[in-house]
Amino acid sequence: MPRVVAPGSHHPSLQFRYQMQTSKLPGAKIYARSAQQPSADNAPVNVEHINYYFKVKGKTRWNDITLSCYHFEGITAKEIWSYFNEHQKVTPATDSYAPVYKHDMQLQILGPDGSSPTGTWKMIGAFISTVNWGDMDWGTDDVVNAEITISYDYAEFS
Repeated sequence: MPRVVAPGSHHPSLQFRYQMQTSKLPGAKIYARSAQQPSADNAPVNVEHINYYFKVKGKTRWNDITLSCYHFEGITAKEIWSYFNEHQKVTPATDSYAPVYKHDMQLQILGPDGSSPTGTWKMIGAFISTVNWGDMDWGTDDVVNAEITISYDYAEFS
């Protein structure tokens, strides 16, 4: 098992220390109860040659991420609805070009103080592909959660 030389100066990344931001909703923080980090698949390709084969890297495909957001009054729901609905005009049945609805999104991993980022995933070309606004039920006191799926072109970590 590896050991840390100076344990007082190193802290592990904890799952509950993160924040989401988007360039489309400036100044707004997305209140996500849970969020996935970006992941990619290199889709290996088998190359057949005489009586054997070898593998090479295929196209890198970035997997969608899912956010489970608390449904607060007037904060997250209205902001997400205004963004989700801005690229499509229902009455004239028109849709917008990609520069209107695609944007950059950041998932910042926060340090022990809870405010300074120790790492940032920047998802380029992100847009909301699916929204499930949650279920309503008279038989429970649970908070309504919206499930949001984000598609993006690629991600960078810094």
